[in-house]
Amino acid sequence: MRFSRRELALVLGAVVVGWVVLLLVLSKWQRSQPPQVNEPELIHYPGQEDAPEQTSQSIGMRRYWFTLDEDYPSQSVYQFYQRECRKRGWQPVGRGEPQWFRRTEGGNLYDLFHAMWLSPDRLFQLELEMKSEVKPTKERGEIVSEERMPGIEIYVTQRRALSPSLVSPSAPEGRTPPEIEVE
Repeated sequence: MRFSRRELALVLGAVVVGWVVLLLVLSKWQRSQPPQVNEPELIHYPGQEDAPEQTSQSIGMRRYWFTLDEDYPSQSVYQFYQRECRKRGWQPVGRGEPQWFRRTEGGNLYDLFHAMWLSPDRLFQLELEMKSEVKPTKERGEIVSEERMPGIEIYVTQRRALSPSLVSPSAPEGRTPPEIEVE
């Protein structure tokens, strides 16, 4: 039994349309279902409870941001989140203490700080990002001095863990994680 190109195109078109309709119906049904996981409360830095917030329930993300009126390299926000997360059973992700690092974007310089914690059930992650802008002064193409802009921009994002099985928390204090030997 042989089909013409036209008949194959019609069958293929019907399959594609059917697939799209099925995905739309499943998507609508999924959005109508209540979330299966209780999302933890987003921890706000003291005095920033009314900061603007961005949410996306479909991907389980909440984010807020503010400018901290402290000088670089302030660690006060990180220390607050380290204490609060530890109290709630969240574990830091990564080895050692996070550090400030320099990044160049366009012609601008930034000092950045990034820390992340994983919820006790490993389903959510909390990320802290801090950014301090530096304006370089250049002479003959070389940076001769830098002027630091006032304040530190703070971004706090809580979201479902992107891949809970791949994100591993740091080892508890006083213990080092086992190393994986590669031959």
